[in-house]
Amino acid sequence: MHLTLEELTRYTNEERDKWRAWFTAHPDAMQLELQPGGRLPSVGAMIDHIFLVERRHLQRLHGAAPDDRTGLSGHNAPPLFDYGASVRREFEQFAADLDPDAADEMRTFTIQSGTFALSPRKLLFHCLLHETRHWAQIALAVRRGGLEPPGQHDLYYSKALR
Repeated sequence: MHLTLEELTRYTNEERDKWRAWFTAHPDAMQLELQPGGRLPSVGAMIDHIFLVERRHLQRLHGAAPDDRTGLSGHNAPPLFDYGASVRREFEQFAADLDPDAADEMRTFTIQSGTFALSPRKLLFHCLLHETRHWAQIALAVRRGGLEPPGQHDLYYSKALR
């Protein structure tokens, strides 16, 4: 029994679709406080972070220098989610093209907190779990802001797997 990268990708795509529609209908919620005084102070900054991290890890997997920023403000949902969709298409293409043997080959990656040896497979799964954790933080910020997040978020309710 196992969860595939494709299933987890479909689940996170469902989540992105829910949030995109919700933030389009609630544009002011992008400014809700998330980490007061922190590196990612607003919900919009956290969404920007989610998409940028995926982009940076894909760049690392391709052997390219990672971008420092998305170039977006985190204040306007449609262009931010368009950026995320573009990155996700790259993610899905990279995963589809990845040779199964190469997926498990150890590689060295350097990030802000240090240098780590891991497989491309692990880094791809990390991107999806990183995103899932942050959507939960966003849901809490939305609730604290007096709003109800969109729909059911648990994997239980997802159509991404049986």
